[in-house]
Amino acid sequence: MAQLFTLHEQSDKRVRLQKSMQEVDVMVEISTEHDASLAPDTGIGFLDHLIASLSWGLCMSIGCTATVGRWRSTHTIAEDSAQTIGAALKYLYYRKMAAEGINAFGSAEACLDEALARAMVSVEGRRNAFVSVAGECPGGRSELVEDLQTPDCVAFIEGFAQGLPATVRLDLLKGENPHHVWESAFTALGEALRIAYATNPFRVARNNPYYADEGVADASLA
Repeated sequence: MAQLFTLHEQSDKRVRLQKSMQEVDVMVEISTEHDASLAPDTGIGFLDHLIASLSWGLCMSIGCTATVGRWRSTHTIAEDSAQTIGAALKYLYYRKMAAEGINAFGSAEACLDEALARAMVSVEGRRNAFVSVAGECPGGRSELVEDLQTPDCVAFIEGFAQGLPATVRLDLLKGENPHHVWESAFTALGEALRIAYATNPFRVARNNPYYADEGVADASLA
């Protein structure tokens, strides 16, 4: 069976991971330090902006390139880019979880002008994604967000949860402007992930009472 991901580099501070298919070839590089050379370049402008917002909230530099293969599908680019970003983060999270311990849970809110969003994440080996849109958030129900379809934004969240793996909840609470709504959501997700990655010696993997001796559950596709 073909391997889904190819790991090119791994350390405490940096991961480079590739997912190559006939439809799209995704290369992701993540650094825990600020690196201006790492930036998203998926070929979809607003998707790049969302990944940059995620990076800003997470306080990690994210490089992500997507090369289209047999045909161009914005859905595939969004979902597989997200899955690869999530899988790359897994190496950083699990490595620190085993060595030092991390919170593994995080929640955050973010706003941009009239828009407000909330994100919650639980890095515990499960793969779940839940996106809700409140009545006061018509911007979260638009068909398009600039050059990206709204269902592709949801597909990103789903793919990301599969790759990490994690349970991700995203609540779009308020907002008229779709750009503001989704930028707030991805910034909130990044902030929740930053909190989940924070050092917590009590939760070092070996102390985990739920997941066997190694203290880590891995239901990812890597």
